[in-house]
Amino acid sequence: MNDVERAFVEAGKSLRLVWLTEPSGRYRIVEPYLVFVSSRGKRLLHCFQIGGYSSGGMLRGWKNPEAASFTGAQVVDQQFIPRVDYNPFNEEMFPDVVFATATRDGKVREPTAK
Repeated sequence: MNDVERAFVEAGKSLRLVWLTEPSGRYRIVEPYLVFVSSRGKRLLHCFQIGGYSSGGMLRGWKNPEAASFTGAQVVDQQFIPRVDYNPFNEEMFPDVVFATATRDGKVREPTAK
């Protein structure tokens, strides 16, 4: 687990926002939910973006960026409440989970990957 993933997990455990920085200096402010390994072996961050840069044109919404695409991450001192539509139990979308934030009703998906 790299420094970006560690900060993302720390933020997720404490239900705090995280500021992700790209190599260009652009940033994204997100609610951290999952670190998972895709079916292609890439480590991805499942998050809900609420601010900052977006390459796809849609600023707010669910995103799954590659963890390696960020050079830094900082936990923000602002809490969030897990979204109602957050579902860490979707095994097709999240085949191998490294970390998962608890759902709004307190359910937790246990890690299946390292």
